[in-house]
Amino acid sequence: MLNKAKFKNQQSMLETIDKLFFKVLKKRNSLIKKSFILHQSEIIELDLKLSIYIKKRAKITNGGYNFILEEMWDWRPFFSIDKRLLPKITRSNAIKKTQD
Repeated sequence: MLNKAKFKNQQSMLETIDKLFFKVLKKRNSLIKKSFILHQSEIIELDLKLSIYIKKRAKITNGGYNFILEEMWDWRPFFSIDKRLLPKITRSNAIKKTQD
């Protein structure tokens, strides 16, 4: 169920989104390790891409956000980004943290 699209013709798109997500995540993490201060704008750009991939995957996944990958659940932007640009799961976790 985790890697099932709502419709059969969306399955290849789902797999492509997963590949792109992990490719961008790897690049982002390497920039953070090198020097996150020098690469701030590029890291923000990559975080925005990751956010879009999570939203798109949830949209076409059978079960929505309930069945996205664990790495997508765990992802958080490195720098502050407007909450309207973040996926629903990230926004709700940010609200919970501020209430604690």
